[in-house]
Amino acid sequence: FRMRVRVAVIGLLAPFLAQCAGGGPSFSSLSSLFGSGSPAAPAHRVATKTGDASAAATLVSQYRTANGLPPVVADATLNRAAEVQARAVAQAGSLSHGEFAGRMASFGINGASAENLVAGSRTVDQAMARWKASPGHNRNLLMPEARRIGIAYASSPGAGYEHYWAMVLAQ
Repeated sequence: FRMRVRVAVIGLLAPFLAQCAGGGPSFSSLSSLFGSGSPAAPAHRVATKTGDASAAATLVSQYRTANGLPPVVADATLNRAAEVQARAVAQAGSLSHGEFAGRMASFGINGASAENLVAGSRTVDQAMARWKASPGHNRNLLMPEARRIGIAYASSPGAGYEHYWAMVLAQ
């Protein structure tokens, strides 16, 4: 089989939006926002919140069906995968996909998958609006193979962009 991976990053004050292929450090040792356990203490406080996965699935599904695509459902495994990256970028204070393909494989996610990151958005609605406005992120939201999503938010008050979102879409 061949895994298809798409990732896109958006920054708070970026003069343009770019789709990128990731690379850089792996953050697979971080634990889940939606599961048990807690990550190692960061250099600065990283707070997380839950409850956005269902709202995001509804927003993404409405957008996809309006564009002739099937809806998506929130998926706990994808939520955990997204949380790893949301925490990692919040701790780093900058956006990076790390080892996306390896992270997906570590969660048992095979086949087509994509990841959107955003920094600076305070709400899931703001993050979605920015992803829709970016060609690379929009392609990921409208990925025909997507049937499941996971989303996570992490904040790092006083550091970097403070608000970080990660969304993973997969078959």
